[in-house]
Amino acid sequence: MKNQKKRKLTPQEIKNQEFSKKLFGYDPDEVELFLSNVAAAYEELLKEVEKLKARTPEYRAEQVMERARKEIEKLVEAKKKELREIERKKEELEIEIEKLRFTQKKMTNRLKLALLEMTRILKELEEDVKGKEKRELSGDRGEGSAESLKEQDREGREGETEGKSDSSS
Repeated sequence: MKNQKKRKLTPQEIKNQEFSKKLFGYDPDEVELFLSNVAAAYEELLKEVEKLKARTPEYRAEQVMERARKEIEKLVEAKKKELREIERKKEELEIEIEKLRFTQKKMTNRLKLALLEMTRILKELEEDVKGKEKRELSGDRGEGSAESLKEQDREGREGETEGKSDSSS
């Protein structure tokens, strides 16, 4: 093996390690068997180290921190989703408010038009009432008109009675 800095070897690296061959060197089968045994033992040691680590307070604290971090990430994601939903509802409400404002303006304009029309009608009625009062106050025209109306009414009645007597004959 070439000179290497401290690094962790995996059991697979130990099993696959190859050496250069020289005249009168080691028996390759024995070397491979030995490397296989070393790799198995190394694998067992790594498992034991992991078991021991799991018992240490630092490892437990690390595990608790990892679970807490994952839980916090879930909560943050849920809150982000909630915030997006609130933003969507806010936009919908703003649109609805705009629609209501538009409807309010429309109704206000209709009411203004209706008030203007009612005011016009009231002015016309006032003018009619004033005109009648003037006619009643001016005696000649008012009495003459009233007398002519009475005469027309009498004539209409007389015509009716004549018409009845003609039809009964």
